[in-house]
Amino acid sequence: MNLAVIGHPIAHSLSPQLHEQWLRASGLFGCYEAIDATPDELPALFAAMREGGWDGFNVTIPYKEVVVRYLDDLDEAAKHAGAVNTVYKRDGRLIGTNTDGAGLVQALMPYTDFTGRVLIVGAGGAARGIVQALPTRDVTIVNRTMERAKALADTFGVVYKTFDDLNLSQYDVIIQTTSVGMDERSTPLSLEGLRQNTVVCDIIYRPLVTPMLQEAKRRGAKIVTGVAMFVGQGALSFEKWTGVKPDETVGKKLIEGLLGE
Repeated sequence: MNLAVIGHPIAHSLSPQLHEQWLRASGLFGCYEAIDATPDELPALFAAMREGGWDGFNVTIPYKEVVVRYLDDLDEAAKHAGAVNTVYKRDGRLIGTNTDGAGLVQALMPYTDFTGRVLIVGAGGAARGIVQALPTRDVTIVNRTMERAKALADTFGVVYKTFDDLNLSQYDVIIQTTSVGMDERSTPLSLEGLRQNTVVCDIIYRPLVTPMLQEAKRRGAKIVTGVAMFVGQGALSFEKWTGVKPDETVGKKLIEGLLGE
């Protein structure tokens, strides 16, 4: 099988190591590449997949919404999310799905039953996938660009706020979905007012413990790194492409080992 993840930038991705391990463990011959693509290169990549050059793609920042135009159809998860993180083929047609939300919900289940309020930081493709999969609509969206926050909130019938209007003591679960923090210095918001035992998740997995998670831990929160979601959404993608359910425990150990934990 020929598989790849498409994004820009993409050098940080550990998807190739994860999926190639699963390919070997499943007895499947193939490879998984990371492709740093410019917007102008996207049409050719999807044309190559259509012609048999690729069996499946993962899609990451900043293309989760852009790639919809190159596909034949979206499944229900992608339709509801308005964003795609996985492309697979069925009967020669390119189908988009979104495994981000289901992967995250699965990762957070040991920490929360989602009966309280949820704050989503960000309003991009990952946030859309997560909001549609959450088993609650007691959700607030906050984003640097208010128009995007409002559009996402209106789509799902949830609330949006400005950073200045936030009171973190009101939230039981906080999910950070932006790329802020990948430089190991920045945080997307102040954690002033954060309650102890609040579940704080950052979907970034490199660095494993982002500045936001470091601060949340100091304040007594329950922190969840991006590894669990990364492996969970990846396993759902792998199953779409191959029909094989991979071993997530082995995958998580691999990624944490690569990150030096």
